[in-house]
Amino acid sequence: MFYAIYLLGIIFWILRGVGGGFGNLVNYMDGFTCLFVLVPCVLILFGTGSLKAFGRAVLFAFGKKDAPLISYEESFLAVKMVMMISAIFGLLDFLIGTFTSIRSVEDFSAIEALGWIVRDLSVTMISLLYPLLIWIILLPLCFMLKKHLRQQDRNAVKIL
Repeated sequence: MFYAIYLLGIIFWILRGVGGGFGNLVNYMDGFTCLFVLVPCVLILFGTGSLKAFGRAVLFAFGKKDAPLISYEESFLAVKMVMMISAIFGLLDFLIGTFTSIRSVEDFSAIEALGWIVRDLSVTMISLLYPLLIWIILLPLCFMLKKHLRQQDRNAVKIL
């Protein structure tokens, strides 16, 4: 329940930050960049067999609590893995875009070249935005899972 409130609050806060409406979000949307970050996340989950664990992590965030400890551990690792892969591919896309924009300039002696590089860099920075949004969404989930795991460890120690 609290996670849903968090997500709604974050969506509201981001909309306020970009100018108050969905119309201004168009400036921050880039389908290829979004896919460049999200597809490797899905592929790593699928390739490691962690897609189900990631789905359980989302269920845990919305209140499902009756699962064995190993499920929480798998979900924690799946969420952590998605966060890392999104950061790596977002940074990779940023570097590719930066190198491409610098390489596309033919005449560095003209002041217009600097203007084109700055414009291109503002577009390539969108590739850093998507991993940050993924981190904003998944970081509380990661902390909730870690908190539950630590609580279970403490309970196990008390029993022994």
